[in-house]
Amino acid sequence: MALNKERLTTIALKWWPVVALLAIFLFAFYIRGINSVPDRMLSFDPIFQYRFTKYVVDWHTLPAWDELSYYVGRPIFVNQYPPFMWYATALIQWLIGGFGLSLMTVAVYAATFYGALITIPAFLLGRELSNKWGGLMAAMLMGTAPQILIRTFGASYDTDQLVIFFILMTLFLGVYALRRRTPASIFAAIAGFTAFMMAWGMFTYTLFMLIAFAVICFLLNMFLPEGGKLSEIGRRLKERALDAAKVLRDHAVVLVATLVATILIGTTTGANPIRSITSVIGFAQSAEQWIVNISIAELQPFSIFNLGGWMLAMGRFMIGIDAIDMSLFVIFIGLLLFGIWCGRKRGNFELAFILMLLAVSVYTTFRGIRFTEFTSAFFIIIIATGFGYVIEWAKKRDAVIANLALGLGILIFFIVAGMGLQIGQQLGPDISPNWDSAWDFLRLNTPEMSLVGTWWDPGHMITGLAERRVIGDGAHCTYSCLLNINDRITDLGKIMATTDENESVRLIQKYQGTSPKAYWIASEDLIGKFQWVQYFGTGCDARTESRCPLYSMVSLSQVGYGQNNSISVRHYSNIVVLASDPPIPVLVQNRNAAIFDEVIWYKDGTPTTLKISDTNMTALIEQLGPLKEYLNVRFVNQTVSQTIWIPEHQQYVVVIPPTLRETVFTKMFMLEGQGLDHFKQVFANSEVKIYEVVN
Repeated sequence: MALNKERLTTIALKWWPVVALLAIFLFAFYIRGINSVPDRMLSFDPIFQYRFTKYVVDWHTLPAWDELSYYVGRPIFVNQYPPFMWYATALIQWLIGGFGLSLMTVAVYAATFYGALITIPAFLLGRELSNKWGGLMAAMLMGTAPQILIRTFGASYDTDQLVIFFILMTLFLGVYALRRRTPASIFAAIAGFTAFMMAWGMFTYTLFMLIAFAVICFLLNMFLPEGGKLSEIGRRLKERALDAAKVLRDHAVVLVATLVATILIGTTTGANPIRSITSVIGFAQSAEQWIVNISIAELQPFSIFNLGGWMLAMGRFMIGIDAIDMSLFVIFIGLLLFGIWCGRKRGNFELAFILMLLAVSVYTTFRGIRFTEFTSAFFIIIIATGFGYVIEWAKKRDAVIANLALGLGILIFFIVAGMGLQIGQQLGPDISPNWDSAWDFLRLNTPEMSLVGTWWDPGHMITGLAERRVIGDGAHCTYSCLLNINDRITDLGKIMATTDENESVRLIQKYQGTSPKAYWIASEDLIGKFQWVQYFGTGCDARTESRCPLYSMVSLSQVGYGQNNSISVRHYSNIVVLASDPPIPVLVQNRNAAIFDEVIWYKDGTPTTLKISDTNMTALIEQLGPLKEYLNVRFVNQTVSQTIWIPEHQQYVVVIPPTLRETVFTKMFMLEGQGLDHFKQVFANSEVKIYEVVN
């Protein structure tokens, strides 16, 4: 019996990290799938990924040509559209096909699995650089980091999950191969990069990181004695340079072998690794070249003095309580610095890798907020490595210090688990009945090969849900396209921002090809996005030019009731609308009030326009005496030279500046097509208006 207990204890001590890692994986899976809904996923890129996954499932191969996106179409190349996730999900669908789940539901839970899977290479890399404690901390932080979680949850069926997985896995396999330099380790690295090549076009990103590591390791070996004192720098420089060169040579052999093998394999599969190399270099020099990146504000400048930005870059471990958020941030900074300090003592190999991660993290952070998903992963590895070193250091002291170190780890575990659970409960698929109705209308009530245009945002949904051709979407089409994404988005903006309807029609016909009919969507979300529609469409930049004012949407804040308990006025911040027929919009500033020049409202379901400045202003102001007393203001005898649009639901109003009053978008969305001769409204709800283009 004693022997059995001893054996069980030995087994438990040996395998408990595996059990702990499994628990972390399951928790990461749970928080990513907690809000998953059958047959629902996030819009935009996930719909694009779903459409091609469906093609693979239906036809068991990749399409050679995509005739829906970028109509008149674009070719499908492996390096531009790596198919790893599509085939992996198709395999899962085949394995569980007997359960009767739809492909979209399978894709959502596959994405949940891929997202949770990032905890595995995080553990392996953290353990390789420190120990099992560092590995488990890396897995826990990676699985719960809000900045990573918001891009790797189930309903977001996109490449982010597998990209982060392979970034961490290839870094681990690369470190493993560079440390051991055995045929098996090099083969494993080649296999990892080959799989990564089929999952992400810029897979050589981590290969560049490993090259940077080899260079830093060479410099450390040359100038910093292994595990020695800083005072010894410069002694026996010639001998150390020779030794450092030998290590660099060994590292170069591994890296060159990996690169050459990957290039050969990629060339035979059509993945074009050389293009991946040039893409990474291009990103490092100018990531802002694509309009789709600029217009979603993900590549805006990052300030080194922005503390919140650095918290975000480290994973966004914030719950909104300043004391906790700052304490955790300080602990992470301490662990990061401790990792660097102990890495120096542990050896130049570990120190070089930590310094490389730190340099890449900082540089990538400055490339824009979009890429803090990657920097979070790199910072987490350094932080977790530092925690592993803390445990090692504490165990060498005494039991009390060791217990305190373990207690710190447990505290971090509980805090980040709570954050992950809280964020996971806020994530889920898009559910918009108005947009669903629009997709159903297009799919069921328009000719099959029709062209549908709008701003680039809904492009993937038009092709994936409405199953119709589209002028442009969020996927870059860098070559072999009739016109690239920047050209198309410029035209899409001009179609809506121009006041010349004939110009809009000409631009749509430019892309129509053989489509029997063309349709155009004007949607509510473009009111807030019109800065980019106008900027790229006309060159008028509202950020810097006063001549380029934008629409302003102001939400309903409160209502006032009259004597019959009916609404008499509606407040939209400092805009007050008298609930009369016609409604009278008033701008209130301190003690002064002025009536807007024009109002557009719905009467019997039809937009109706009143030019208030054409009425008898003196008489109108006298009629507004009760409103004057209610607001405790004085009216000025002049109008505000702007138009107020009041939608039928009256939950917000839109201020329309004079420069945008006659745009095609205003006439489409606010006036339901009034004033347009070549656009016939065929579908409308409060969010989406669809027009058929007619000659």
